[in-house]
Amino acid sequence: MKSQKMRIKIAHIIGLIPMGRIRIFLYRNIFGYHIHKSEIGWRTVIVVDHAELTECEIGENNQFIGPMNLILKKGASIGEGNTFHCGWWTLKERFKTRNYERYFEMGKNTRIGLNHHFDVAGAFILGNTSWIGGQGSQFWTHGAGAVDHNIHIGEHCYIGSAVRFAPGSSIGNNIIVGLGSIVTGKFNNDENAIISGHPAKIVKKNYDWETKTLVK
Repeated sequence: MKSQKMRIKIAHIIGLIPMGRIRIFLYRNIFGYHIHKSEIGWRTVIVVDHAELTECEIGENNQFIGPMNLILKKGASIGEGNTFHCGWWTLKERFKTRNYERYFEMGKNTRIGLNHHFDVAGAFILGNTSWIGGQGSQFWTHGAGAVDHNIHIGEHCYIGSAVRFAPGSSIGNNIIVGLGSIVTGKFNNDENAIISGHPAKIVKKNYDWETKTLVK
């Protein structure tokens, strides 16, 4: 516990350094993170087991804290004020049978907006060119009674503001999730659709959300 607290303190100090190149140098050499042609914003704190950042951008005031693996691929972009937390309780002996994967991945050319919360006890995967837009969405990978923990968002999706994803929920490719929706099920076999509601369900099929046209 003492070493964890010390690492967090050191990361907070690194985050306050005004020059981005020095922040990256220290994260590489003190924490051993793999950072290639990337930017890390002021007051961003990264205290994870493993980080691999490739030609990506992380904005100001983000927190990545906990025993997780962090993978950000080329073109990934994160706005300001987001939290990415994995509790150290996931390492306790009594939780080993729960198979918490503790893994966060953003695919190529993905984007996360402002002030979202990501629980990374399980795995969270954001597919290539997908966006988590707006602000105030939450993604939970653990909870009472949850057996399937992981969340998977397909490629070329758009998630509106104030959305909630429950443990084990997923969506396929080319999906738009409406503002304020609560996604509790699996839509990973669905594509080209609008999902909305409490709980979320498909409200329109064969729809290209970017061009706002029907597709065959």
